[in-house]
Amino acid sequence: MFLAEAATTSTTPAAVTPPNNPFIVGDIHNVVGRAPEDWVNIVIHSVGYIAIAFLVGWVAKKVLRWTADKFSASPIIEATVAAVGKALPTILPAYTILYLIKDNKPYLAYAGSLEFTALSGTFLCSLAHTSAMFYLVAIPIAWAQKVADQTENKLDDILVPMFATVVRIAVVLVGAFKAISIVDPKASDAILGLLAGAVVGLAFASQDTIKNVFGAVMLIIDQPFTLGDIINTGTHEGKVESLGLRSTTIVLLDGQKLAIPNGDLATRAIVNITRRDFIRGQDLVHLETNTPADKIAKAVELIRETLVNHEGYQPSHPPLVHVTEFADWAVNIRVMYWYHPANAVRQLDFNQKLILQISERLQKADIRMAAQGTPQTR
Repeated sequence: MFLAEAATTSTTPAAVTPPNNPFIVGDIHNVVGRAPEDWVNIVIHSVGYIAIAFLVGWVAKKVLRWTADKFSASPIIEATVAAVGKALPTILPAYTILYLIKDNKPYLAYAGSLEFTALSGTFLCSLAHTSAMFYLVAIPIAWAQKVADQTENKLDDILVPMFATVVRIAVVLVGAFKAISIVDPKASDAILGLLAGAVVGLAFASQDTIKNVFGAVMLIIDQPFTLGDIINTGTHEGKVESLGLRSTTIVLLDGQKLAIPNGDLATRAIVNITRRDFIRGQDLVHLETNTPADKIAKAVELIRETLVNHEGYQPSHPPLVHVTEFADWAVNIRVMYWYHPANAVRQLDFNQKLILQISERLQKADIRMAAQGTPQTR
């Protein structure tokens, strides 16, 4: 029987206590409990240290906020100093509590509350880390804002708040998951599975919303327009007023505001009228059908002279004036020119002056224009 027991003992692995080493506190299973000399003294000292940590954090926040205002010319440094100041009031007390738990491990083990106290302290420290990261993300956000301010496209200014919101939400979710995993790892696994299922369900239920969000991302990346640009989407023409996660708002030429879903807009052919380098002006001059050939040639010559070095002229785009056809009621002369830069109001003023000058010169040359028909302008 003794041999049998010995064999059983030798083949059965000894029970090993799983390691449990909370952050900073260290191993809590092998701590030998010891009765304190004075509990009141320990409590008073602990409360005092925690109060000092809160006070130092509060003072540091005020001082660093004042210091950050001195770096207004450098947004990144300003954001860094301010973020550190906001993080200290939570980080300092949390670490103070952990160090107090570490120093008083024997007394807490004697009272039977070491494991609970270490777990609570680690949980609070995790929350403090999340809070600090929530404030510290202001540093990359400030850098992104600086880059956006250096670009001409105003869509970058929209991208930065979107980026900031996504990053802060991610920090909160990751921090919450980490804190829950400290308290109960199994519960965190269940929550992770539940979140995964919820994400899949939401993805199916909100396909249009996701499509619009990705459409907004593509519009920001491709940048076919910026805020204030006048665009033509094939069915509507107007000024881009805003770009959101769901839709883009365009102020139509008649003043009405149209919201176009981003998913739809991202798949359309977009004509950016504002970004064009020039405006093409085109018109037809109608002469009477019985106008002699020499007067037709004279009319072409007069119109070409009117357009020599005209306002908005560029050598790369010389004006074109040609007789194009004999219509039933007129001899048509096509007039085409290019106006630089693409300023629509100034081009319209010039076009008006051009038409009046052509009409005046033709009248002086006794070249009659056709009485029927409507001039075509494109």
